Amino acid sequence: MGIDTFINIILNGILIGGVYGLVASAFTFQAGALQIVNFSYGSSTMLAMYLTFFLIKEWNIPIVFAVVILFALFFTIGWIMRRTILNNTNHGTQILTTMAVELVIINLVIIFFTGFPRDMAIFEKRINITDTISVGLTQLICFFLAAAVLVSFHLFLNKTWAGMSIRAVVQKKEIANIMGINSERIMDLAFSISYLIIAIAGIMLMTMFQVEPHFGNYMMTISFLVCVTAGIGNMGGSFLSGIIIGILSALITTLLGAQFHDPVLFGLFVLILLVRPNGLFNSSKRIARQI
Repeated sequence: MGIDTFINIILNGILIGGVYGLVASAFTFQAGALQIVNFSYGSSTMLAMYLTFFLIKEWNIPIVFAVVILFALFFTIGWIMRRTILNNTNHGTQILTTMAVELVIINLVIIFFTGFPRDMAIFEKRINITDTISVGLTQLICFFLAAAVLVSFHLFLNKTWAGMSIRAVVQKKEIANIMGINSERIMDLAFSISYLIIAIAGIMLMTMFQVEPHFGNYMMTISFLVCVTAGIGNMGGSFLSGIIIGILSALITTLLGAQFHDPVLFGLFVLILLVRPNGLFNSSKRIARQI
């Protein structure tokens, strides 16, 4: 393998890894900051991908309107889930409930959209860095959009009243209540915003991957891998960890073959857990303080 091919693989891994980081950031926000274990996360991402395909490709809805519909729908889904099935703080109950939601989503997708794989069939324009090194324009746009979304979310949490209220409730719920903050409503808002990020990630993933009803299992696995590698609750670390996972994934698939992808990747994951139980980018400080 030549150096140019190697560089192309690395660049491809970086760009896809950035989107992995965005996907995982909402999961780590839910699990680390909000203390909500959502096993329907992957299937929700898959649903966002399917809806993106059908809204734009099949139903010919203009992209701007399709995005608005997705945002409104997923914000509402997040709000309803938090107000109903995830209102219980028992993690065991959350796991069982969201696993049931995952099965419901998968089967509804099969019923209404069929089980056939779907893709946007976008002709990928390449940007040539040299004669033999290039990157995909769509991947490049998605990478920078993913970074922009995470930066915007960080600014929202640290610079707006709503964001600081979320941080206050996450860190000291009782004191936040004493200060007049409606903690339940703030938690509903925070979880709904995490579902907005899922919608954004689903749109990006649909431009890169083919989707089928069980694709959510793959994204759930990747999200879990990225989150634990970075440290649960560390959103910035999740983006960097996503890039690392993207590079490793591309290298393993190219050098060893697709059949070795999962065993090698998860073997490294176990090794990281043994060496750095808190994650590569995490300390032993309380996770909620990192949002």
